[in-house]
Amino acid sequence: MSDLHTQFEVYLGKHNQRYTQQKKDIVASIVTQVDPFEIETFLAQFNKDKRKIGRATLYRTIKQLLDAKLIQKIDTGNGRVCYKYNQELQHHDHMICNQCGQLYAINIEKLSNILNNECKAFGFTPEYRSLHIYGKCSNCRTNP
Repeated sequence: MSDLHTQFEVYLGKHNQRYTQQKKDIVASIVTQVDPFEIETFLAQFNKDKRKIGRATLYRTIKQLLDAKLIQKIDTGNGRVCYKYNQELQHHDHMICNQCGQLYAINIEKLSNILNNECKAFGFTPEYRSLHIYGKCSNCRTNP
């Protein structure tokens, strides 16, 4: 069982909720997503590849995963909302193009060190970080 499965099962147990087979199937699919996904696209692909699940079941499961801090919600700024399983479960940073909505993952150790030092200076204990930088990608800058 993957880390996400185990942690989600523990979270649901603490909230007196069952880890149903449908939720297990949804989590198994989320773990395989390489890129951030939109719910409607995920639902269409899931129903095409596997057995059917309802829209309400998926939205409820996504909300529970968000509440458990096991996935993150990414607002692309152009009306799209994407979700991503963050394997590190510590931080996940992105650059987001305001024009086309393209997401670029940022993983810079120097940035992490700077932010951790700032937290220490304020006596703040970080639990999770999500940094989004909005702008224009190189493609949109050259092809307006």
